[in-house]
Amino acid sequence: MKNITPIGFKLSLAILGISVVSGCSYIYSEDGLVKDRTYEYLDAKQSKELIIPNDLKQENKVNFAQVPAIGDKAKGAPVGKDLSTNAPVQILAVIENTRQDKTGDNPAVFVNDDAAFVWQSITSLMEEYEISPVISDESRHYLDTGWVAQDERGVWLGLEPQDDIDEFKSRYVFTFGEGTLPGEIRVEVERVGAQKFDDESDSWKDTPSFWQDSAEMLNLFIAHYDKRVGEREKHNRERVIAGMKMELSKDVEGNPAFVTKANIEDVWSKTPRVMRSLNFEVKDKDRRLMTYYMEFEAEEPGFFASLFDEDKPKFELEDGSYQVTLSSVGDMTALVLKDAQGVPLEASLVTKLYPAISKQFGTRR
Repeated sequence: MKNITPIGFKLSLAILGISVVSGCSYIYSEDGLVKDRTYEYLDAKQSKELIIPNDLKQENKVNFAQVPAIGDKAKGAPVGKDLSTNAPVQILAVIENTRQDKTGDNPAVFVNDDAAFVWQSITSLMEEYEISPVISDESRHYLDTGWVAQDERGVWLGLEPQDDIDEFKSRYVFTFGEGTLPGEIRVEVERVGAQKFDDESDSWKDTPSFWQDSAEMLNLFIAHYDKRVGEREKHNRERVIAGMKMELSKDVEGNPAFVTKANIEDVWSKTPRVMRSLNFEVKDKDRRLMTYYMEFEAEEPGFFASLFDEDKPKFELEDGSYQVTLSSVGDMTALVLKDAQGVPLEASLVTKLYPAISKQFGTRR
């Protein structure tokens, strides 16, 4: 038996390697025994379009999960990594005064708040993420972020303005206007551009934008707005707890009212605390109407009450359902007490109730 020399052994290994590679190529290739079927769906035949009954059609279709095009429609359509693989995004409109607009083409929410505060929330979001908008027009309620540096997942890199964006970038537009209900602001966000830097061509290439991309930015705004609302409420809490001086007067419609110089938001926050101290129970509220719906039940007199509550103002009112409505009178706030049908109480009764209500609003609570 012949001995194989080292050179011959190496040559044999090389020949064997070439054979294995060519064998793999023969088995796994476009023309091999086992074909690569990754993009075979592109050559599939287009079937008939589904016919949806009119009563089942949706006027607004959101492309949460895009189905790849096939057949003739596949020409020029996004393929492979160009398709969105992100999971569906839910709008986080869970704040008390915020609700989602489900009819628009772009992600949007309705916010029941002061327009200036909503706009400031958008601009302060830009400041927090070190974004310098190319357009920030409060009069038109329009903000264009310009190109913003992001990583592959869409997260800001926090670059300084003088730093270059070197991989991913996106551009967003914020718009807002009047909502469908009184006092509402409609905030809409759209990602109007996205690009990735291509090392081979040394240039930026457009990448597709999806509904989810805009929704994620809207959710970022909602979270930021919610934080600012919390800060505002914390800042206002001390003013709410402090006493408010009440006077007898009238609202803009001439109804008997309790009037104070405190702003309407502070009075709105303090009203439930005051009314509970007078044996009212809050059953419901409608912030858009600035109205509380309450149930009153007079406190039963007792032996200890006669000893310790001699200085407590009497509150003579029949048991039953009542409404408390707030409104603005110039730079003051009017509180009108109404019966279950929404009819303001008579001036003589309001005058009798004034000492008790005035005292409770005047104390810290």
